[in-house]
Formats: sequence, C-alpha cells, structure tokens
Amino acid sequence: MAALLAVGAPLTGVALIVAQAALNAYGPSALAGNWAGTALFFVMMMAGYALLVFTQLRYENVLVFFGAFFLLGIGASVVAGAVSDQALHERGRTTACTVQKVDRREVTSTDSNGNTTTDVYYDHDLACAEPRVRTMTTGSEVADRGERVQVLYDPRGRLDPRPAGSVGDPGASLRWGSALFGGGVLLRVLFELDVPPFGPGTGFWLGRLRRRRRRRPVRVRRPSP
Repeated sequence: MAALLAVGAPLTGVALIVAQAALNAYGPSALAGNWAGTALFFVMMMAGYALLVFTQLRYENVLVFFGAFFLLGIGASVVAGAVSDQALHERGRTTACTVQKVDRREVTSTDSNGNTTTDVYYDHDLACAEPRVRTMTTGSEVADRGERVQVLYDPRGRLDPRPAGSVGDPGASLRWGSALFGGGVLLRVLFELDVPPFGPGTGFWLGRLRRRRRRRPVRVRRPSP
C-alpha cells in the first residue's frame, strides 16, 4: 500500500494529465469543440491532479508534504505543456495580426482552506491575415490597440493561438518536467523508507504537533469546600 501511494498514485495522476493534453492536441475531431469532449478533458485533468494532491495528505513531514506537492504539481504541468508545444511545433503556423482591442480580466478562486488566488488574463481581439484567428488570451498584454503582432495558431483549431516565439523547446520542457516530477516521487519514497530528515519519525513533523495538542493535560478544578 505504501509503494502504491508513493509511486503508483502520482504516476497514474500524471498519466491522466498527459493523456488529457495529448487527446486535446492530437485526439479525434469528434472530441473538439463540443461539450462531451470538454467534459472528458476536464474530468481527466481534475482526476489526475486529485491523485497528486489528496494522496499528499499522508505525508506529514513538512519537507515531504510541501516539497513533493510543488514538485509533482509543477512537473506534471510542464510535461503536459510539452505535449501542446510539440503539437504546435509540428503543425503550427504564423499569421500577422493587428490588435483591435485588449480587455483585462481577473479571475479569483478560493481553495478549501479559504485562501484566495487572483489570476489576470488579457483578451486580445485581433484582425489577422488568417481570418480564422480572431482572438488570443495571454497572461500578459503583448501589444496595445493598433499594434501589429505575430501569432502562432493551430490550423486544426485544437490549440489556442499564442504569440509567436512563446512556444518553448518541447524536449527541454519534457526533461525538466520529468526531473521535477521524479524529485517529488523520490521525496515520497524517502518518507516511506524513513530516511532522515524525510521520514515520519524525523525532521519537522506535522503529526507531532497534532499529538501534542491531543495529549495536552486537562486541569480539573477541585470542588471548593
């Protein structure tokens, strides 16, 4: 069971995340642009990340809990991004566009602990030499209204347009993502093997604080005479 949680769960999770990215980029056209395909991709992605996140609750060592949490999450995202980058390298085309309008949009989300995160997006309305490319959403404003910009797009319409030159090297992304993900799995394995300072009995242990709270003596007042 320990090996299954330490290794099997994250590998299954990243497999679902990468499979979702591959289906989105290379899958049959029947899954593109309809609610069934969108729902399938969403369920696969959420199930994959759920396996990474919720199985982390087992690892009460602070170094392992936070270290593996970030390494697994970032590594899986980078590997999945390498799949999309590869698809754009293979079939992506570039078109010249003029920015017609830029809208700044904020999206605020709240996690289970009540922590809020705000992400900023920029929606660009475009007039392009390729008439199929009309909009582009980025994490930063790439050009002001009236300016020209080169946009990389997917002729199949499976992947969203993005600024030309923003697509990285898929091979390098795959190597970095795999290394980060492997580091997260290694931290889990070290915890299961009780290797200091990563084991359950060493280092900074969240469970120790919980036990201290449970064992805190309760003072009983003697009845007054």
